[in-house]
Amino acid sequence: MQKIFKLFQVLAVMIFAGTAVSAEIVKMTPDVAREKALAGELVLIDIRRPDEWADTGVPDVALLLDMTSRDFLAKLIAIRLENPDIPLAFTCRTGSRSNYLTGELAKLGYSGLIDVIGGMSGSRTEKGWAKRGLPIRPVTGAINPAIKVTQP
Repeated sequence: MQKIFKLFQVLAVMIFAGTAVSAEIVKMTPDVAREKALAGELVLIDIRRPDEWADTGVPDVALLLDMTSRDFLAKLIAIRLENPDIPLAFTCRTGSRSNYLTGELAKLGYSGLIDVIGGMSGSRTEKGWAKRGLPIRPVTGAINPAIKVTQP
């Protein structure tokens, strides 16, 4: 099982490292991330857990991908394969997990990464998605129709 996981990691690095976006991690506010998602300039991914999505709702333009799920990497690869030249932006509750995840993915050689600062609820230094008054949909609601990326 370990060998399969390692092979999967190598494949993931090869897919992500070949993308046409800078390897540096970009920090972005929720307002700008929403604007760019609507313009098709990035794919926004909410990496929180399902219980968190249910508690607060989710950004209207975000795909949902629980970073603690076993199939996280497989679904992330599916998103990248569908959108090879578009940066992937990650959001969470406060910006802590998205910051961690983008750092770990960058270490593995992944490129085209954006950390949405402040997350959904905000942090001590940043207003989050909700406090900025940006559109929120229920977890069972449809993604904004302007978003053409497929939810894996």
